[in-house]
Amino acid sequence: MTSLIGAKHVWRAAVPPKVKFLFWLALHGRLWTAERRKRHGLQPEANCALCDQHDETTDHLLAYCSFTREVWVRLLAKAGLQQLGPSHDSTMADWWLQTRAAVPETFRRGFDSLVLLVSWVIWKECNRRTFDNDAKMTVQVLALVHEQWRSQDEHLRGG
Repeated sequence: MTSLIGAKHVWRAAVPPKVKFLFWLALHGRLWTAERRKRHGLQPEANCALCDQHDETTDHLLAYCSFTREVWVRLLAKAGLQQLGPSHDSTMADWWLQTRAAVPETFRRGFDSLVLLVSWVIWKECNRRTFDNDAKMTVQVLALVHEQWRSQDEHLRGG
């Protein structure tokens, strides 16, 4: 068992194990982002594959990249909570834990699951752009989030 803040929420989220593991790696700062690959001499630049404006760190990629923030604002706007989107002045973990505290307790497990699924879809989009030279628009990424959410919901209901 780990004493990492938020770890119990990760493992209780209603998402596939691979999604939990990715987020656990993100909380530990162990994702192979462009910044990490550059630091290890695997590539010359560390630019974010989503925005090409800043170095691609875990916190940048999953929280305050302009592309990622747009995804979050659009998702949260559906519930009238767009003001809860990530900002530049917090880490991914801080934003997640502070925001989940603002969500009614009955919705927290669902919120945790959504945060993990969005992180998964953002990670997959970043990899698609980096390694496959294929980019999706924000609306397409949002559609992937909805698809993942529906798929997970159906799985949990036994369908």
